[in-house]
Amino acid sequence: MAQSILKIALDVPLDRLFDYLGNGQPVQVGQRVLVPFGNRNHIGIVMGITDSSEISIGKLKPVIQVFSEETPLDAEMLSLIKFSADYYQYPYGQALLSTLPARLRQVAPAVSRKQYLYQLTDAGRTADIEQIPKKQKVLRSVLSTLQAAYQLTEAELDAISGTARKAAKALVDMGYASSKQVPLLQRVMTLTPAAEPQLNAEQMEAVQQITAEPDVFKAWLLYGITGSGKTEVYIRLLQRVLQHAGAQVLVLVPEINLTPQLEARFRTRLPGFPLVSLHSNLSESERLQHWQLAQSAAAKIVIGTRLSVFTPLPDLKLIIIDEEHDSSYKQQDSMRYHARDVAMVRAKRLNIPVVLGSATPALETWYNATVNPNKASQYGLLRLKERAVTAAQLPQIDCIDTTKVNLQHGLTPQLIAALRLRLERKEQSLLFINRRGYSPVLLCSACHWIAPCSRCSSRLVVHLAQRKLRCHHCGHEQRIPHQCPSCGDADLHPTGHGTQRLEQTLAQLLPTARIARVDRDSISRKNALIEILDRVHSQEIDILVGTQMLAKGHDFPNLTLVGVIDTDSALHSPDFRASERLFAQLMQVAGRAGRADKAGQVIIQTQFPDHALFNALRTQDYESYANVLLHEREQMQFPPYVFTALLRAEANDYNLVQQFLHFAFVQARILNDQVLVYDPVRPQMERLKGMERGYLLMQAKQRPALHHLLKQLVTQMRAHKLAAKVRWAIDVNPLEF
Repeated sequence: MAQSILKIALDVPLDRLFDYLGNGQPVQVGQRVLVPFGNRNHIGIVMGITDSSEISIGKLKPVIQVFSEETPLDAEMLSLIKFSADYYQYPYGQALLSTLPARLRQVAPAVSRKQYLYQLTDAGRTADIEQIPKKQKVLRSVLSTLQAAYQLTEAELDAISGTARKAAKALVDMGYASSKQVPLLQRVMTLTPAAEPQLNAEQMEAVQQITAEPDVFKAWLLYGITGSGKTEVYIRLLQRVLQHAGAQVLVLVPEINLTPQLEARFRTRLPGFPLVSLHSNLSESERLQHWQLAQSAAAKIVIGTRLSVFTPLPDLKLIIIDEEHDSSYKQQDSMRYHARDVAMVRAKRLNIPVVLGSATPALETWYNATVNPNKASQYGLLRLKERAVTAAQLPQIDCIDTTKVNLQHGLTPQLIAALRLRLERKEQSLLFINRRGYSPVLLCSACHWIAPCSRCSSRLVVHLAQRKLRCHHCGHEQRIPHQCPSCGDADLHPTGHGTQRLEQTLAQLLPTARIARVDRDSISRKNALIEILDRVHSQEIDILVGTQMLAKGHDFPNLTLVGVIDTDSALHSPDFRASERLFAQLMQVAGRAGRADKAGQVIIQTQFPDHALFNALRTQDYESYANVLLHEREQMQFPPYVFTALLRAEANDYNLVQQFLHFAFVQARILNDQVLVYDPVRPQMERLKGMERGYLLMQAKQRPALHHLLKQLVTQMRAHKLAAKVRWAIDVNPLEF
């Protein structure tokens, strides 16, 4: 009998599969295996089984172990990751293994507690309980419960009767049920189901339209102002979709911080459907357990951050992407995928709807839903223009010209007065400043020396409490000097404001206020953010000071004032997406004010109060501003009117980067004349973490032309003599230039 040869994907930077002998072990495509590679043993995934190889049989090594007790990855998942690896120009084996939980990338077998899950068959669905003798009460009870619930775990059977498991096995023998072994679903305490709020007409229309064609791919842009009840629409969609036997739903959120709040609402409102979350705050064993529950279809709702888009879900019927505009959905290293775009591909392949929710949609999404004639049939636009709480009104937005008032420690008199008023009323305030630390600059007043980072082209940030200067890009730290290293003057002073300095200023101005700071420094401990948010909801905090992690998704009923301290730097950014990001950020943070029955106010401190961005913000008119930006993009030939890819390269010596980029530049121009290739340039941050950097931008009017070029160019770059000396990567559809 011919020896079977396995085609195996490995986590190595080579874009190919490797042949191994099956060694007579039973194996399936998608199975995890252990194989020798070089001087080490590696975990791999079987991608194919054949009886021939380009390498002679005598030179092939046999697999060491097949993890046959594990459920193999399904064809849909393998195909999606293959598409993503090809599209984003990344080695398939590395892409595939990176989507697995860490425990499945390790040599030791994954251990997870198991249970049996009993599911109703077609015969069981039509079975007449009256045909079962009345004395077999437990058997009748299990069948009727199964007909109502479709599936039962062993724990749920135990709740029916001590002999219910035996009855379930009898139903399997009768053909009324099937059983399979799945990971043990942890019992989670659920709250008493909350009363369902009444949907307004816009919300009802959205739910009806999205669920009208459940087995057809369509991307629905759910464009709703902040506080318009998008989450309630999600819950109603889940209720409708999950009532169909076996269905699963994937809900993507941009950041871990939003997961606990959304998870709590879903558990409260949908207590009958097993739910798991997937994000980086889970332990390795928790992540594995949750991932296996999703893969086995025991979990019906999966809430997760961007990597969750690659979670195996055999019965997936709906994908929801909350805050779809958020840049956190874009992976910035390894395979530089965009979770929103991958989700769209996955939904199209499965012929299921995908919902993109946002108050400030990404311009690419807005273009596809309103302008792009090629995609008009696949996109639907649903507007939510009213706040879900009837009494809740959009906040009043005031822009204070900081050039015409005297600032007190960086705060305008109007903002200080508004903070005092909220304290008197026992209402809460939020001050938004997107700079952590005490001060962004340490300045010498004599020679104007500014403390630089030795490893990056950036300034060191003052962290006064720790008496440290810290780089927020590479993590480099050093003590604050006593005198200027340049001229010796001792008059060094922090310039500008960060979250820590703002917190200190507020404590001096408002000594009775209870203040909490939320930034990456203050919530590094696990569950720290959840504890702070709980204190906000229980009225133990008067003023929140924080960065953008406070701007999204959170619902604080008693918060009526939002102050925005400094946004002007974004107006001068060379990045063409800067104004779009700033508008989205300010709309999000403004949306935290006045979400209940109390009027909200937003005060923005700026030197440019008449800027078009602030005018649009005052009227909460995203649509007009988005259309203006799209017109500018069309004139300038920026995305979404063109397709771009960025070759990023870095090395210890910039000469190596220069040579490598020049080679790529020359080859790209030779290979395809339909792609515009710009001269290599240095980015604004020329040096990062000790590495000298350079970029090469490629741009095309047609996506296929760009990808045809990239495929050829990447092959040539991998073969180049400098490829091992220069760290390089292709970024398709880059968000940051």
